[in-house]
Amino acid sequence: MASAMEAKIQELVKQYGYDEQVLREFAEFAQAQPKPRKKSTSTDSKSKRPKPKEPTMAELQAAVVAAFNCSDVKELKKHEAFKLAIAGLELDLRKKDGWLILYREWVGVPENERHEEGPTCINGIDVLKNFRPWHVFSLEPKTATSDDINTAFRRLAMQHHPDHGGNREVFERLQKMRDSLLAFR
Repeated sequence: MASAMEAKIQELVKQYGYDEQVLREFAEFAQAQPKPRKKSTSTDSKSKRPKPKEPTMAELQAAVVAAFNCSDVKELKKHEAFKLAIAGLELDLRKKDGWLILYREWVGVPENERHEEGPTCINGIDVLKNFRPWHVFSLEPKTATSDDINTAFRRLAMQHHPDHGGNREVFERLQKMRDSLLAFR
């Protein structure tokens, strides 16, 4: 039995006149009990906050409709800019996956896809699902220079180049991100 426990037993015996043997048996009993488990919750283990829910199809549609300044899906499908935006894409807009692709492209990264981890994730963003170069490169769009973009790309390329054990698809996506950022500088 631990010395702190023994000292507390002696203190209780002197102070209250308790039976020393009874206190020892109770201490041994208490120590032998299994520790209670924490209830498992559906929280993110890092932040201890509930993981955001995946957006519904209606929420995705509403956000994409708003991004094109339309009032509803019917108007959106007739909108010329929308037609141009989806030209060449084979999207099934009867299913959620098609709307999720449009959401990622025109609205942003869904809350439930932020802070992801894995071999295709950089700065919490899965680069194969979301094209967010400023976030992936950790740069501020208003202040970043061409040199900043190239430096950020080189830093990431050292980690993700196939010759260094990286994923070829991730590296190619990083190249596309760099090129798209440099095109506007």
